Amino acid sequence: MRLWLAHLIFLPLAAWALITVLDFRAASNVVLWLVGAVIVHDFIVLPLYSAADRAGRLALPGTRINYVRIPAGLSLLTLLVFWGTIRGKGEGAYARVSGLTWDGYGTRWLLLTAALFALSAVVYLVRSRTGRQPAL
Repeated sequence: MRLWLAHLIFLPLAAWALITVLDFRAASNVVLWLVGAVIVHDFIVLPLYSAADRAGRLALPGTRINYVRIPAGLSLLTLLVFWGTIRGKGEGAYARVSGLTWDGYGTRWLLLTAALFALSAVVYLVRSRTGRQPAL
């Protein structure tokens, strides 16, 4: 019953959001971008990371793959979020307004990635030494 009630409440909200987006002047660009993102993800990116995960599970049997999968996923997520900043896109406008530069974002991302993998390795070592099943 609660599920039906939630659907009845949120379906009109979703319909309103969709109508609002589609009525926007540049809606064709938004819709094309969304369709393109779905197609690229479903037909290109999903098979790639599924194959990488399958290869990783073959290389690291059991639950040990999680100690690589989780820091790699978090690292790729931060790369995706900060890609424009790491590339330096928008640095000119930022420098003109604030007088500061964006130097070091790539280095900080690499340091964050190294810290994630190091933390994962420490957790794995502690769990394997204490006799617990190393799982996340």
